[in-house]
Amino acid sequence: MYGKVKKLVSGLCLVAMFMLTFAQAAFASDQPVQLISANLYIYKFGYVGFSGKVDVSNLSPQKNVTIHYTPGDGTWYDTDASYEGPAEAGHEKWGFSISTNSMNNTHPELANAETIQFAIKYEVNGQTYWDNNNGQNYSVSRYTESSTILGKPNVLRSYDEISQDTFLGGVYVKNLGFSKQVKIKYTTDNWATTKEADASFSMPANSDDSVEAWHFTVDHIAPSVSQIKYAISYTVNGQTYWDNNYGQNYTVSR
Repeated sequence: MYGKVKKLVSGLCLVAMFMLTFAQAAFASDQPVQLISANLYIYKFGYVGFSGKVDVSNLSPQKNVTIHYTPGDGTWYDTDASYEGPAEAGHEKWGFSISTNSMNNTHPELANAETIQFAIKYEVNGQTYWDNNNGQNYSVSRYTESSTILGKPNVLRSYDEISQDTFLGGVYVKNLGFSKQVKIKYTTDNWATTKEADASFSMPANSDDSVEAWHFTVDHIAPSVSQIKYAISYTVNGQTYWDNNYGQNYTVSR
C-alpha cells in the first residue's frame, strides 16, 4: 500500500513540475501596451483585410485601445480594438479587424494598400500610452496572400486542428537566427503522459523575412482521443521561448 501511495505522489509531483515548466510566459516585458501580432490578407473579389492582437496591462476596467494607421495615401485613420479575454497575470488581450472588398464601400482606403503603417494608442486612467515600435511605427506589407508580423512574442500559435487521425497546426516565430528548433509538447490524456513532435519550416511569413511560418503534423491519433492539449517551444541562439497560451496551454478538440 505504501508503495502505491509513494508512486502516486511521485506521479503527481512530476505533473506539477511539468505544468510549472509550462507556466513560463512567452511575453517577457511589461509595457502598458504592446502589439502581439498583425496580419494583412489579400483575397479574390478585391478583399483586403487588416487585423491583429494587442496586449494591454489591466490598469482599470475603463479603457480604450485604438489602432492609428495609414495605408500610404497620406491620411491617418483610427479603428477601435475590442476586448477578447484575459492574458498573462494583470494583462488583457484585445483584437481589431477591418476589411474591404469590391462588393462594398467599407474601408475603401484599404483597397490599394501595399503597406500599412500603424501604431497603438491605449487610454486609461486619464493617461495615454503608445506602442509605436520605438518611434518607427509598425509596418505590414503585401506578401503572397497573407503577411504577418510579431510584436511582443517570439513564438505564437497560428492555427490547429484534429482531422481524422491527424493533429496538425501552424506556428509563427521571429527569425532570430538561422539555426532554430520548433517543438510541440502535447498530451492526449490530460498530461498523464506527454509526447513531443517537431515542427518544420514552411515559408517566410512576410516580405522582409522577420517572421517565419512553421508547420507540424502528428499522424496516427487514436480514434478514442477527443482532445489534445499542447504548448510550443522555440529554441534559437541558446534560448528557449514558449507559447503556452498564458500558462493555460492550448486545447484542440475533434
